[in-house]
Amino acid sequence: MSETGDDASFRVAAIPLSREPSVDPLLATVVAVLRAEGVRVAGFRQERGSDGGLAVEDLTGGGVFPISQQLGSGSEGCSLDPQGLAEAACAALAALETGPDLLILPRFGKAEVEGQGFRAVIERACEWQVPVLVAVKPDCSEAWEAFTGGAADRLAPDRDALLEWCRAGLGVRT
Repeated sequence: MSETGDDASFRVAAIPLSREPSVDPLLATVVAVLRAEGVRVAGFRQERGSDGGLAVEDLTGGGVFPISQQLGSGSEGCSLDPQGLAEAACAALAALETGPDLLILPRFGKAEVEGQGFRAVIERACEWQVPVLVAVKPDCSEAWEAFTGGAADRLAPDRDALLEWCRAGLGVRT
């Protein structure tokens, strides 16, 4: 699929994840604009919890799922909490049952590369032809390409570009 693919049955786009601009506030802005336009958005927004750990906020139900765990001083392992991420993925699968117009996910990372995390959510959304917008970690780009068969669009981390892609996936003319 090209940079602006037209295959309406397979609308998936990746935003390359970088430090600047931060993708989380950008996705929050995109969600707010689309909701104001009446778009039913499902998925998650990533945030830092009050304890400094990572959490994802459910865009459908508003619940917050902690996705990092305290490993103790001196630990160098991954702080991602697989149970928290699995609970969030279950909530996302349930949200897909409500028939959203669009699915937005904060990351395609190590868990998804390993077949966990939001991977099944992305697959189900594609099966049901719900457009998917997801930020992809740089070290996971190769796995993302393999997962999507190279058919996903790549978008610049730019508000207008993201809104244009989302609206096109929803069949909205601007």
